[in-house]
Amino acid sequence: MKKILRRSIPTFLGLLVLISPVNPGFLSNREIAASITLDPPFLSVDNAWVDSLMNRMTLNEKIAQLIMVQAYSDKDNSHIEYLQKLVKKYKVGGIIFFAGGPVRQAEMTNQLQQVSEVPLLIAMDAEWGLGMRLDSVIKYPRQMELGAIRNNELIYRLGQDIGRQLRDLGVHMNFAPVADINNNPSNPVINTRSYGEDRDDVTKKVVSFFTGLHTEKILVTAKHFPGHGDTNIDSHYDLPVLNFSRERLDSLELFPFRQAVKSGLSGIMVAHLNVPSLDEREHRPTSLSGKVITDLLRQEMKFKGLVVSDAMNMKGVSDYFRAPEGEIEAVKAGNDIILMPTDVSKTISGISKAVRKGDIPVEQIEASCRRILQSKLWLGLDTIQPVNTDGLTKRLNARKYLALQQDLAENAITLIKNENSVIPLKDLQSLNLASLNFGVEGPTEFTRHLDLYHSGDHFFYSDPKKFPSDSLLNEIVKNHNTLIVNLYYTRSYGNNYNIPVGLKELINNLDFEGSLILNLFGYPYALNVLGDLNNTDATIISYTNEQINQRLSAQGIFGGTSMVGRLPVSIGTKYPVGTGIITHGRNRLGYSYPEAVSMNYDSLKVIEEIIRDAIKNRAMPGCQLLIARKGRVVWNKSYGYHTYLKRQPVQNDHLYDLASVTKIAATIPALMKLYDQNLFNPDSTLGHYFPEIDTSLKAGLQIRDILTHQAGLQPWIPFYNITIEPMDGLQKLFNNNYNDTYSYKIGPSAYANRNIQYKDGIYQREYSPEFPVQVAENLFLHQDYQDSIYNMILSSPLEEKKYNYSDLGYYYFYRVVENITGQKFYPYLWSHFYGSIGAETLGFLPLNRFDKTRIVPTENDLVFRRQLIRGYVHDPGAAMLGGICGHAGLFSNANDLAKMMQIYLNHGTYGGERYIDSATIAEFTRCQFCDFENRRALGFDRPITEEEDAGPASNSASGNSYGHSGFTGTIVWMDPDYDLLYVFLSNRIHPDQHNAKLVDMNVRTQIQEQVYRSILPE
Repeated sequence: MKKILRRSIPTFLGLLVLISPVNPGFLSNREIAASITLDPPFLSVDNAWVDSLMNRMTLNEKIAQLIMVQAYSDKDNSHIEYLQKLVKKYKVGGIIFFAGGPVRQAEMTNQLQQVSEVPLLIAMDAEWGLGMRLDSVIKYPRQMELGAIRNNELIYRLGQDIGRQLRDLGVHMNFAPVADINNNPSNPVINTRSYGEDRDDVTKKVVSFFTGLHTEKILVTAKHFPGHGDTNIDSHYDLPVLNFSRERLDSLELFPFRQAVKSGLSGIMVAHLNVPSLDEREHRPTSLSGKVITDLLRQEMKFKGLVVSDAMNMKGVSDYFRAPEGEIEAVKAGNDIILMPTDVSKTISGISKAVRKGDIPVEQIEASCRRILQSKLWLGLDTIQPVNTDGLTKRLNARKYLALQQDLAENAITLIKNENSVIPLKDLQSLNLASLNFGVEGPTEFTRHLDLYHSGDHFFYSDPKKFPSDSLLNEIVKNHNTLIVNLYYTRSYGNNYNIPVGLKELINNLDFEGSLILNLFGYPYALNVLGDLNNTDATIISYTNEQINQRLSAQGIFGGTSMVGRLPVSIGTKYPVGTGIITHGRNRLGYSYPEAVSMNYDSLKVIEEIIRDAIKNRAMPGCQLLIARKGRVVWNKSYGYHTYLKRQPVQNDHLYDLASVTKIAATIPALMKLYDQNLFNPDSTLGHYFPEIDTSLKAGLQIRDILTHQAGLQPWIPFYNITIEPMDGLQKLFNNNYNDTYSYKIGPSAYANRNIQYKDGIYQREYSPEFPVQVAENLFLHQDYQDSIYNMILSSPLEEKKYNYSDLGYYYFYRVVENITGQKFYPYLWSHFYGSIGAETLGFLPLNRFDKTRIVPTENDLVFRRQLIRGYVHDPGAAMLGGICGHAGLFSNANDLAKMMQIYLNHGTYGGERYIDSATIAEFTRCQFCDFENRRALGFDRPITEEEDAGPASNSASGNSYGHSGFTGTIVWMDPDYDLLYVFLSNRIHPDQHNAKLVDMNVRTQIQEQVYRSILPE
């Protein structure tokens, strides 16, 4: 029981560190100082295995256990043979791997372990994960970026994830975390490898990180003791001198190490530094100082873990001590592991000779060897297994790691200036955006993500010799009201951080009256080169130009995510350490990974098989699919082509005809807004809003009944029928040909007769005041015919009052909006919804705004319009009203349509603005007449829950979900119970609207069902 408790204490403390109520995220300094000093976890092992090895080892074999040599998996076989010689002949105790690849390293590890009598301790410098040294693996942020994070639980989780990856790779020891406090911007070796300059925050992150590693049974080495943060010399090339008093060292440099030791630290690396206040001997590195290691670290600080020297081939020691003198001095000083000696043979014989002479007590060798073997036992190396290389790279890049990778970047991006709260950007309707991108060729991930929120003009300047002049730059930006200047320079130190000469002046000389945002895809110190830049309204530190940082930076600017980072270091006196303005994002759609919202990527990938099968079987030529959960888009992809000719692939910015989705994306939100203003009442009659129809049977129809499709209206009327000749046989085709469950109308194209002609006086080929209504390309309708449409609706017979889907009421609803507001329907929607939310592709009459090549065609109409319908609404009735109606006519891509639908899931808000009252959404989306076998809400469809595989939604959709499908092959569905949005757009009616395969194959609901199956328990 005591043994179990002892093992659990370090992990327990690590967790306590994360949840302390005194200082959320960490224990207070007073609590740490008062707490007991915990032993390293490996001291809790049963020593029988260790004793058995110690009893049969020679002195030289015990010395060899102290030696760790370097390995590279990107070198040839001669390097492997050299390492095998060191392992077999000299029996070295450990290997540290540097550059290479994961599978190659694992294979080398297996080869070396196989020839080693005592299992090898495998180590890596993985300060920011395997990506610090290896290709083909996840790359995590550097420590300075992590230092910007306020929530240290994320650092703990990072330690766990890196620990799991190291374990998968067969690595047992991580030469991390860096515990140096970097308060010297000119530091050439630590710099971005440090968590920052605030000693308390550095300490919190050091303990959080190594505690996470310990939970995964990974040894750590906090470095570079006694503190390498305030130097301007790299100990790889010379011996830095720290002329600080002992009081200064105690209060700053030593502080993180002291607290880490109290928290059960398993290892410390000692740097090659000359610190006269600790050891007055000239040119004496701390790594070779007994006063530093034995007196200070072991005795005063009571450290019982492994002490590792920094690499012995570094100039900071090798310039002053030849081999094996330096290695002998390192052992004398108290190091347990001698890292990368310059000559293994000389090192072992030299240390052995020093022991025999009495210069090094044999007990010291015994103690170090025992600690190393104890650590190997704690790691489970008494029963070592080969590293499994099957699927290794995939495991190391498992998608489960992506969510944390994004959380780290999202929590780090730092806003240090935000005058007039310019960020997040607001008033998208009047936004005229441009970005200037220096140091990169475009487009970039950043600019692509900007365009997801609001399209802008983007300019790229990768070559400083080709930077524009002040006058040219001012001419470029003068017609914009918001300008983002992006600097893609991520050098961590020196050479002005790669920022080109003259760029500071170029930015300062911008004559720009709008909002100017500076965004640095680099580290904070680079701003010292740029100066104050007083003409900027906002300044963002995005730390690196990694794609994930670019994506999240763009999202933060638009409020798709929050900005919560804080400066880990000071930038002059204007922006001290800790500066960081918090914005409250997540009020617009963000873009993330499925794992970030508890969805399984592999389950979602199954959807692509369904889509491929549907395209292969010609259920549709292509489609767009968007899935969002918890306000984050986790799937936004396009598949297939515009047509079966396969000439133009579908892209995410292409537009589809939404068909009846128009009802809930245009008509219903407009009516909701008027309802909020007490200008519209669904319990009123149609005649209340149209007194001129008071003699018609339609005047007494209640709006609520019309919106729920139980008013007795006919499903639809083929208005164009009487405009063409001959008519024989056509009328019968239009009777009883409607399937309301799937909004599926059977048209006449399969019965096309090339002798059919338009009736005289109804159409002509060009526009004129008498023929103003464009129905399709080169086809214009007479101005009087629209009255005929409404006369046919009024004169159509009423059927029994029961659920029977009908479009006809929506011919009036969009006019209700116009009559009440005094505005045309489309401008009203644009000014109150689409423009404000940045839904630029969502709208009517797309050819007025977009090139035809971006619009996916629908039917090749052989009867009515006698052409391929592309950019004109497919629905004939909406077409004959000029492309704008309440039931059809909207076009959009999936991304912009999702913005409109997210308003419903947000209970009426988007981008920090309220569009519809939450109570109104609740009223309009509830089932109105469930007791009368009518599942419909006010304008919205709802699932059929009484039987499986029925209705528009999958079986897993909750009873509170709602949405709508469209005849062209579209559907949107919102499920508030799962905070889930599903958007599917296709042109299944190409080239012929008779194609019912999308419905027969149940493609849309199959996809939706798989979306639900991907949701993980929380």
